[in-house]
Amino acid sequence: MKIRYIIIIIWAILVLAPLFLAWSHLHSISERSIFQVISDFNQRFQTKDSISYTFLVASLSTILTLIIGIPLAWNLGRYNWRYHNILRGIFTVPFVMPSILVAMGFLALLDWIDILIEHNHSSNIRFYSLLFAHAWFNLALVIRFCEPLLSTIDSSYEEACRLLPRGKTPKSRMINFWFPLMWPNIAASAALVFVFSFTSFALVKFITPSQRNLEVVMSNQAEWAGLDIPSLGRSPSEIVLASSTIQLITIVTALLLSSWLQSRSSGHHLSTMRDQRKPMSFFSKRGFYLIIMLFFIISPMIALITSSFTIRENNMMVFSLQGWEAAFGGSHSPTNVYQSLFSSIGYAFMTMLLSLPIGYFLSDTIFNLEKTNSKLAMLLDVLVMVPLALSAVMVGLGVLLGLIRTNPDLARSWWIPLYGHLMLTTPFVVRVLLPAMRNLNPQLEEAASLLGAGYIKRLISIRIKLLSPSLIVASSLVFAISIGEFGASWVVLRFTEFTTLPVMIGDLLSRPGYDPILRSAANAAGTILLLITLILFISVERFRPVGSGGDF
Repeated sequence: MKIRYIIIIIWAILVLAPLFLAWSHLHSISERSIFQVISDFNQRFQTKDSISYTFLVASLSTILTLIIGIPLAWNLGRYNWRYHNILRGIFTVPFVMPSILVAMGFLALLDWIDILIEHNHSSNIRFYSLLFAHAWFNLALVIRFCEPLLSTIDSSYEEACRLLPRGKTPKSRMINFWFPLMWPNIAASAALVFVFSFTSFALVKFITPSQRNLEVVMSNQAEWAGLDIPSLGRSPSEIVLASSTIQLITIVTALLLSSWLQSRSSGHHLSTMRDQRKPMSFFSKRGFYLIIMLFFIISPMIALITSSFTIRENNMMVFSLQGWEAAFGGSHSPTNVYQSLFSSIGYAFMTMLLSLPIGYFLSDTIFNLEKTNSKLAMLLDVLVMVPLALSAVMVGLGVLLGLIRTNPDLARSWWIPLYGHLMLTTPFVVRVLLPAMRNLNPQLEEAASLLGAGYIKRLISIRIKLLSPSLIVASSLVFAISIGEFGASWVVLRFTEFTTLPVMIGDLLSRPGYDPILRSAANAAGTILLLITLILFISVERFRPVGSGGDF
């Protein structure tokens, strides 16, 4: 019991201490109140129109994601397809795909479109590409929230609805039966889609480089923010302070709305927790639609892989291995793929080894407190989810300004990147394990306790065995998120001697001037990261039971 509460205290310090130090440091340097800093935020040339652009992109991306995602969730939830688990894995893998790979995939698509139809990358084309990239990335949220409920609703309820005057036609049943049932799940997924579009960094940075959202603004000012030299550090500190405050208020509001909407969901009362899907063939209209959606999901990945084997010369794509040679040789970057991948895998393994036990004890504590003190359990749940209420760039800035700026010697510490990875991955472990713990049969452990089994024996022989599928899913999720993490690493690792594979790719894409080998080398490194993520996610999808949704 004492270990459990020690871990809670450690987690609270890990999450809150860097953020408190960072905001205190920024406030002391800015020498102005937060209200004054926010009031003239839009008057600065570094931040002009960034607030309106952030809200515009997030709103339009949310609408587009729902338009694409709801019909897809319906077809996956109401019908059973051949290779259904593989299909569900393919459609939901974009969410765990490193954001920098999503940007690279859509940039590669733009290159191929430019070659095939000779259409230049205008600002409008790039803006629409950004919206579709956000929809591609966030489709999994709509599917995770809606598909499990759709797949387990007892079919007898819909049959009964058919007998009523207002349920005669498919349209009337959709309006009078399915929409009232599903709208809290749809709205909750929309709130989360808004959050992830609002905090998008790599997609905005690379797909629309001429535009800036709040994430890009904070990243651009990170180098000078927090410096104690007034002429250099005051303005960047004020910009980061205002940006992070606006972003935090918006994200917390959206997350609270999502949580409230989830609590309003009544569909679980009609759920049988058994698979209610009807068999469906690909040789049908719905099958044709699903194939089109598969093409939409796969095309950026294919474009990324094929672009790694080509170099653009004289407005033509020419087959070449120069990009792979540059990526592995390190001729165009400070490091090569071998070193960066070794660093990424090392941090991913260490993150997994730390995040899983911490996440388990946090989940177990919340689970036990729900029986005795529901308010304290809710408070702890909110504390665990605090990093999800912060963007990756904000977490990186917290580490940078709260730790490295306070003690510059920490910049040479190997564990600094691990700190940010741990904060970003542990909440996902809790979101996977906590619902699984709630579904456990308490009588099993009670019987084992009466037979004389101690806590450790019950933990190993019963709890871990029953939770093994969820532990496998959580492990792969942590590994995939850590190995592809870009936002926090980009902010922090530029000030350390360690480089992960996503940071190496970002460095290649950010080089000024035009060198066709740079893009090809970045695509080659991205292809390796893509294959690792795909193999991880699809291989563990079979461990996810029917009806598990909304918990990643």
